[in-house]
Amino acid sequence: MIRNILILLSFIIFSSCEDIFLRFKYETFECKKNNFKLDKISIKDDSVGSSADVQFGDIYYSIKIVENDKKYTVLKNNDLDIEITIHKINERVDVRLKNNVTRLSCKKNTFKM
Repeated sequence: MIRNILILLSFIIFSSCEDIFLRFKYETFECKKNNFKLDKISIKDDSVGSSADVQFGDIYYSIKIVENDKKYTVLKNNDLDIEITIHKINERVDVRLKNNVTRLSCKKNTFKM
């Protein structure tokens, strides 16, 4: 009886923890052809303060994550005057570069291990 209760509790605890045995998660957003030439956003660590690799054509930038929650992730670099908002629910990406704003359609790929 006690053994069954312990097994049940263990199952509840482990099933409630999202990705408990996850070693790393790597997200990539590949965007369709656009005016900004933004091809890909690669996020290895999505915590605030870490950086994402952003590819504009053949040029790569490391842009800091300033906000992250269940709905969106915001990347920002003041030197480049760029802000990228990734809407997680519909995989839409909004880009503001100086005074130009555009909405991109991007495909999300996730690799977990």
